[in-house]
Amino acid sequence: MQASWISADQLASLSTSVQGAFISPLPGFESLIIAGPDNRKYLQGQVTADLNTLTAENFLRGAHCDAKGKMWAQFHLCADGEALWYIGFRDELQVSATQLKKFGVFSKVSFEAGHDSLAILGISGAGSAALLEKLGYTQPAAVGQLSSVAGGKLLRLADEHYLLVLDFVHARQLFAEQSAYLAAPTLWLARHIQQGFSYLEQAVIGEYVPQMLNLQSIDAISFTKGCYIGQETVARMKYLGKNKRAAYILKSQTEETPASGTDIEVQWSENWRRVGQVINAVNIQGQLWVLAVLPNDINPADPLRLATPDASVVVISPLPYSLA
Repeated sequence: MQASWISADQLASLSTSVQGAFISPLPGFESLIIAGPDNRKYLQGQVTADLNTLTAENFLRGAHCDAKGKMWAQFHLCADGEALWYIGFRDELQVSATQLKKFGVFSKVSFEAGHDSLAILGISGAGSAALLEKLGYTQPAAVGQLSSVAGGKLLRLADEHYLLVLDFVHARQLFAEQSAYLAAPTLWLARHIQQGFSYLEQAVIGEYVPQMLNLQSIDAISFTKGCYIGQETVARMKYLGKNKRAAYILKSQTEETPASGTDIEVQWSENWRRVGQVINAVNIQGQLWVLAVLPNDINPADPLRLATPDASVVVISPLPYSLA
């Protein structure tokens, strides 16, 4: 669904050539507003994040899993008064919302789609702090924290990488007044991959346990909060060493952009065999960035390629965090 605060023509006019810090509308991301007196208690039994640690100054990353521990969604969660803003990529958010609503009938909790009231944008790039100052935004003090801004909230996902949630009035105002800093959504998504972050597109929903996308490395799993759907599998992955896969950043000089779910192959003697799968991919002017799931003992020197007609060679780029 196209975000109603910005037109298709406005989106099409945005470039990937912006240098330095930039602002990108993210029409592929949406929000779910979760209200009611039981909203925190209800979510606590559904997701990997510990709702007891959510305050007005921070946000939570987490996953919503099925009973087997496979992810329906990843999300960012923040509080707006007594309500909760549950933010994710459109495909995963829709699947997650369906499951949350199904069991929410037994609790005092309500759900409202945020696509008619909240715009999701990203701010990223070198010099982001100066851009935030120019916008009149207070930079959150640390990764994982947020600040309240006019019309919404600013979430610090990583150094020089932010998620911005605004009401439509302030989003349109920002778009009109800061045209020099506007960039295509793909520029922010490429930076997202470079931070080792992923989001679930339709092809990979229900395929992976959180640790396979490194959620333990970005504080998106609480191992002390107690029970939630899929918790037994997630805990077994940690304490019994059952997880054999992880997410890696790959890059290539190519014109192709593989779809989520595309296979990745490794050379084995004279042959090639399937070794992993593309989760997200973005191509910026011939520079391809991929977030992919591979064996967690993969040798970075092993020849890798996309299982596509072009068979583009890809190489592993270092993650900005530890997999421990």
